[in-house]
Amino acid sequence: MKELRAKTITHPDKHQMLPLEDVTFKWDKVTGKWTNFADSQGINYKKLFDSLEKDGMEHPVMVRKMNEGYRKWQAGGRRIIWAKMNGYTHISAYVLSEQQEVDDIYEAQYDESYK
Repeated sequence: MKELRAKTITHPDKHQMLPLEDVTFKWDKVTGKWTNFADSQGINYKKLFDSLEKDGMEHPVMVRKMNEGYRKWQAGGRRIIWAKMNGYTHISAYVLSEQQEVDDIYEAQYDESYK
């Protein structure tokens, strides 16, 4: 088991370590090398990927429970894809059920420099 564990967990009551095989988002459907897709779409990822490689993950991703798995909710897609590309099996996540929870966490930990 290889876990991508967040360094800062501000809402421990919402935090879980989730199997990445159960976490989905729109980029799961990308065929070929994801970085080629990202470059073609103008997706900013290089600074974040470098930071993840050097410093690890600062905050958990945000997901919601959907059917048998979890779906990325508002923030975390690039961290999820990086973890999958780098052989991680689990990722720190906040499992949320209401938009207000997402808004509160997003406001507390948003970092404009990675947008």
